[in-house]
Amino acid sequence: MTREAAVAVRGGERTRARELQRAAAELFFTKGYEATTIREIALALGIKSASIYYHWESKETILFDLIRSTMEQLAAGVRSVFAAERTPDRQLAGVAVHHVALHALRPKEAVLGETELRSLTGPRLRDVLRMRDEYESLVCGVLEEGARQGRFDVLDLKLTAYSVISQCTNVGIWFRDDGRLTLEEVAAIYAGFALRTAGGRSLPRAAVASLAADARAFHEAWQ
Repeated sequence: MTREAAVAVRGGERTRARELQRAAAELFFTKGYEATTIREIALALGIKSASIYYHWESKETILFDLIRSTMEQLAAGVRSVFAAERTPDRQLAGVAVHHVALHALRPKEAVLGETELRSLTGPRLRDVLRMRDEYESLVCGVLEEGARQGRFDVLDLKLTAYSVISQCTNVGIWFRDDGRLTLEEVAAIYAGFALRTAGGRSLPRAAVASLAADARAFHEAWQ
């Protein structure tokens, strides 16, 4: 097999794995993880159950990969903002727009980290909890630095972080592409919410709009 052919095969396998993930996420979201079977996932794609085991050893590994992939994508987006922006207020706005963008673009997959986390066991559960703690630490770090610089008036560090995270997460429940506001507009508004929650000042509208557009582009490219 030539190098070009090998690359094409690997690309096809990644595409197939992504299709399987989306089908599984849809079923886990609508029926619940415990009520969904491997056979149902296969039927949704018109393939045999054995084909799924080519990519994953069990149903739990599918759920784990779904949760892990969204958490890795979110953390990567936020770290890209931290690398580009130097002030805590712009970094916190970046956290909000990336969190909103991910949950709007991958709503069913992203919500599984909240609703089906209890179904993970052993090392998989520990890995996901570690990633969640690391993400919360990123948000807390921005809030702490902003408070140290006098840019934020944080009443309680962890509760403020939880508030920012939870309100941005909820966008995935109701956002629609054909709704009243675009994704970029929603993300920019939630960046304002995050800054207010932290006791910070609003940023220039153009700056937040740029962050929101970058966040959407980042997460669409990731898919």
